[in-house]
Amino acid sequence: MPRWSRWLGSWEAQQQALLPKREERFTLICAAVSGGCGTHPRVLDLGSGPGSLALRVARSLPAAEVVAVDRDPVLLEIGRRALVRRPKVSFADRDLADPRLPELGTGFDAAVSSTALHWLDRAALSTLYRSLARMLRPGGLFLNADHLPPAGGAIAELARGLEHAGMERHKERAPSGPRSWDGWWSMAEGAAELSEAFAERRRREHRHPERGAPVSLEDHQAALREAGFAEVGCLWQHLNDRILVAVR
Repeated sequence: MPRWSRWLGSWEAQQQALLPKREERFTLICAAVSGGCGTHPRVLDLGSGPGSLALRVARSLPAAEVVAVDRDPVLLEIGRRALVRRPKVSFADRDLADPRLPELGTGFDAAVSSTALHWLDRAALSTLYRSLARMLRPGGLFLNADHLPPAGGAIAELARGLEHAGMERHKERAPSGPRSWDGWWSMAEGAAELSEAFAERRRREHRHPERGAPVSLEDHQAALREAGFAEVGCLWQHLNDRILVAVR
């Protein structure tokens, strides 16, 4: 067991090095779920990885039932093993863009996500949001913390410039080796306990897609409204990073 906790800890370390204000986002999402859904919510964690946000929800709301959804066999293996003593946290191997996602159940109080949905294009997001509209109860919440730039304009350009300058400074301070993104994956691929998961990853030809231009904030909002969400807005913002919230 301890080695699986160490794997989750090493994932946390490299993510923390890459993402400023990461813990602040998690704290606000958990507070929003608690404030909007009570102390016993059923929660979906979308693009969960090994369960970082799911773990925060479980710690913040011990009575919550959390279903963490991802399709990376390596991250799912780490999450299932590391959080095995959290019986209210389960993992589901699903593609978020699969229209059969509602087979996981309906009546959820909230769906949450952090730095995961930017990998999806507009069509895949529309499919996901239509699925969520079926899975969340009326009044349920969707909370997405991600890079959500507006479509254009002088303010968006100013924010992009400030982000670029901040990223350059961040690169100068960023660690190398296992605490970098590439370093962590290289380390994990050499671990005997993850060999079967990596074999499955190769069998599926699973890899992050090439990232094009991010889907704009306005397109996220429009797709949510098209899917049937009654209200859409932002709870938090740091430059072009936001926590987008939608009410079913």
